[in-house]
Amino acid sequence: MVAFVIPGRPVPKQRPRLGKQGQIYTPKETKAYEQTVGRAGRQVFKKPYNGPVSLQVKVYLTAPRGDLDNYIKSIQDGLNQVAWRDDRQVIRLKAGLFVRRGVQERAEVLIQRILE
Repeated sequence: MVAFVIPGRPVPKQRPRLGKQGQIYTPKETKAYEQTVGRAGRQVFKKPYNGPVSLQVKVYLTAPRGDLDNYIKSIQDGLNQVAWRDDRQVIRLKAGLFVRRGVQERAEVLIQRILE
């Protein structure tokens, strides 16, 4: 079991955008947050898990800004090749969104291997 905190305001996953030349790109804010997630994960993971895992996420915000599932997507994508090889390995998920004035904005993550 590995637990860690992703500091700062969580960012929900935004839809890919279509650029002027017809190329599809990930918005900068989403990409930056996924990199923040990856850095936090690399502090506690030496190498990615193989096999199925359970993911628990608690998102703390001072004001509602997005859907819970989009916060989860940002975190899962940021942990690809860090906590697991691919987020398809996440076969159990428990998540909560906690909105309170004055709270320290962050995401708390708990990942467990599922032994088959």
